[in-house]
Amino acid sequence: MKRVAFVVAGLALVVGVIVLRDTDGGNSTLPTAPPPPTKLKPYVSDQVLVPSPQGRPATPANVVARGGHHKIQLNWSGEAPAYEVKWGSKTKLVTRPGTQLNGLENEREQEIEIRAVDSFGQRSQPARTKATPRADNAPYTFVDRFDSPDEPDLQRWRLAKRTDCARATSGDEEDHDRLVISSSCGTRAVTLRSRTPFVRSDDESRFVIETDAPSTGGKLLLDLVPGPVSVQGDPVLPGAIRATISTDVVGNSIVELVPNGTAAKPIPAAVPGMTVRWEIVLTKTGTQITRDGEVVATSPFVPEWHEATALIGFAALAGDRIRAGVDLIGYRTARSDAPPNVPTPQVRIDGPVSSTHPIPDVTSGQLRIALIPSRESEPVTAVRINGVEVPLRPAVPGTPWKPGAEYPAVADLPKEAFTDNLNVQLVTQERIQVTHTDVELTGPKSPPQRQAGTPLVDAHPVLADPVPEMLDAGGQPIENGAAFNRGRVVLEVRVNALDSAVAGLAGFEIRLDGNHIATVPTTVDGPAAAGRWRISLNTSSLTAGPHAVEVRAFSTDSDVHPETGYVPFLLKP
Repeated sequence: MKRVAFVVAGLALVVGVIVLRDTDGGNSTLPTAPPPPTKLKPYVSDQVLVPSPQGRPATPANVVARGGHHKIQLNWSGEAPAYEVKWGSKTKLVTRPGTQLNGLENEREQEIEIRAVDSFGQRSQPARTKATPRADNAPYTFVDRFDSPDEPDLQRWRLAKRTDCARATSGDEEDHDRLVISSSCGTRAVTLRSRTPFVRSDDESRFVIETDAPSTGGKLLLDLVPGPVSVQGDPVLPGAIRATISTDVVGNSIVELVPNGTAAKPIPAAVPGMTVRWEIVLTKTGTQITRDGEVVATSPFVPEWHEATALIGFAALAGDRIRAGVDLIGYRTARSDAPPNVPTPQVRIDGPVSSTHPIPDVTSGQLRIALIPSRESEPVTAVRINGVEVPLRPAVPGTPWKPGAEYPAVADLPKEAFTDNLNVQLVTQERIQVTHTDVELTGPKSPPQRQAGTPLVDAHPVLADPVPEMLDAGGQPIENGAAFNRGRVVLEVRVNALDSAVAGLAGFEIRLDGNHIATVPTTVDGPAAAGRWRISLNTSSLTAGPHAVEVRAFSTDSDVHPETGYVPFLLKP
């Protein structure tokens, strides 16, 4: 009985705690974890040797500064693991010899200092330069520079995504005067669709985007599709042009052009956060892709179509979150305008019928839908919208209907569907996956349609993951899982990140089998940002069998979460 009474009392106590937390208005006195340290004291245990600061790094050389629209691009030469860039009252740390300063006032000169930063936070003497951002007034038949506080203008743009895993918004902080695409949708492209048709001219036509995408481990897709399509799937649709730019985890970029494209020259390594101007150029003899004015891929393909839908896709290569800044999208083509637009209705697929209310002044409408069949079957050729059956046709003639492949289709809306809610049913007995829907309603010309929003992925710098590796006494890597003799070994710790800015590194702690054996501070003149350190360990007193080293890196910013890396190793008997 005592045992039962104890359990009941314990349950009552737990319930009491839960009620207390739910009703105290957020002023709980329960203990919380202390914030991570932002300054570390050096510590070394017996049988451990750690490196120490040496001479200061060399001053960055060959600085080149170029002013652009609300931005300045900087490049320099140097061999340091990181650099500190100062302008006005702002400072940022970068890990490559180049960066871009955003959110600047046009025609206002900026004085800039660049210092090399070694792995212990030692600074070089500064390299100084000046530059002035300049307004971009180049002529286009259609252009959006995304300068307004609430972007994008829904009269001009639509964002296609499978779920609420992505946003197109005005940027925050230094990105406040550019469009930011933020996504946690993984490897599936999030697509920005222009409502303004791309209409070829008789001579040369250009589709232009200035963006810092693709970031490290990302992909940028530029499509011109001869039909009312909102998504970018595989394979590329008949008659369409696609440029794919991919950047791997070390910054190497490749460009692919479909159809029949060949690379014209190697692509330089990407500088994180640096805007690049990409163009699809259509001529009478073929298609080109240019990067900052240089041709990087060509194709003999000359499209037969006169008008196309322009799509810009952003994706991760390995499921990471992405944040891409867009400074400009424009056409140099024959003149065209976005069709008049009215608010977009909600679409419900094969669900309970919802109430509908007419939208006034609608003159026409179109349902755009993407389908994936589960097995070999006849294409779906009809759809029921608000109870009225209408034909469904491929958005691009000749698109194959096959299992697992996305099939974009369109249906003209009956007047009964000019409402705030659309109830849509596929007229088929087959099992079909619907991956996307959107609706185009046209009506009288209206002013720009904007709505406030914030990016899903913020711009706050983070620490890179520390990467520990075991080396033998000669400095050669020990193969994973390979057992080695007890004695002197080397632990190499690397911290590096290909981001537009990184958080300051206060240092790192090392634990062996859970025991604290060393702390290495990295703030001699200020925080480091990246580097490589080699720590000597004597494993003679350890037992045979498996062991593990944990390295935990801390930032000088208490709001930045520490990052941890692990490496196991095996000692012979």
